[in-house]
Amino acid sequence: MELPEYNITGHDYSRREHLTYQGTPIIDIHSHVTMTSPDEKPNGPSGGAGPSGSSDAAAQMLETGTEFGIGRIYTMCPPQDIAPLRKRFGDRLGFNGPISKKPEEPDDAAYRNLDQFLAEGIEIVKLWSAPRGRERGFFVDAPWRIEALKRARAAGVRIVMFHVGDPDVWWTHTYQDVAKFGTKADQYPPLYKMLEMFPDMIWIGAHMGGDPEHPDYLEEMLNRFPHLHFDTSATKWQAREVSARPEAIRSLVVRHADRFLFGSDLVTRHALEPEHYVSRYWCQRTLWESDWIGPSPIADPDYQKIEGGRPSPILRGVQLPGETLLKVYSDNARRLLKMGRI
Repeated sequence: MELPEYNITGHDYSRREHLTYQGTPIIDIHSHVTMTSPDEKPNGPSGGAGPSGSSDAAAQMLETGTEFGIGRIYTMCPPQDIAPLRKRFGDRLGFNGPISKKPEEPDDAAYRNLDQFLAEGIEIVKLWSAPRGRERGFFVDAPWRIEALKRARAAGVRIVMFHVGDPDVWWTHTYQDVAKFGTKADQYPPLYKMLEMFPDMIWIGAHMGGDPEHPDYLEEMLNRFPHLHFDTSATKWQAREVSARPEAIRSLVVRHADRFLFGSDLVTRHALEPEHYVSRYWCQRTLWESDWIGPSPIADPDYQKIEGGRPSPILRGVQLPGETLLKVYSDNARRLLKMGRI
């Protein structure tokens, strides 16, 4: 029998004795909780059904989060999903607005997109600028994004999340055409420009700044930009690359304990099994708070298996100290977002 992607090792996720954190509820700063519909594509864009869709998948994800100590989840979803999600879940959710437009649309389309999000009371704006978005004009420093950030700042939004870079291994397949996509190093100078243009805003680099493979480079960025932070999202990516260099990552996070935030990058889908959500939270918490070592139970297509090797990478917990873990899991997000206790 073929095992599901969320548990290719047949692991018993009820074994949680190594998850010892008992501090204030965890804040998941990076997720995609949306309204869903039966006709959505399994790997297509998430959300957008609005009030005509279902919030049951979102309820399943939030229920799973509660099992793992998650007190609040910040979600990226289309603007029409915000009102029905807020109606059902209240303060369990916070909202992050990804500012975007179609390539053929005028810049005003991005500003209308921002206005929709502002009308729904978002607290964060998102700039998705992965290399595969270049041909669609999703440069992090595109003029329409600069103007959108100015407008968001004028409206009182003070936090920007960005996605710059992708796993190193993608430059061996998806991004082999560097004339089209640029090198990984090419992704960061435009970000530096934005960080220098908006020093009064708080910046959060999704997916460990897009570069968990190089903790020394992450530290250079943190030292250069005091308003820069990173989240831990993209579970497969972090489990694979953090586990490959646990001491370096642990040392980095401990030295800059005020600059890291917990995130899962979980996405609600209409027919996902509950264990899918369980697997991501189990792996994330195992990675950061324990010394657990074993094969990662999640299927990882980016894992470069050698002949005769194991089917999944090793997950090796970095066991952050308690005071650091409290900041990463909870206190940093509460401070940056000026939140009270949940």
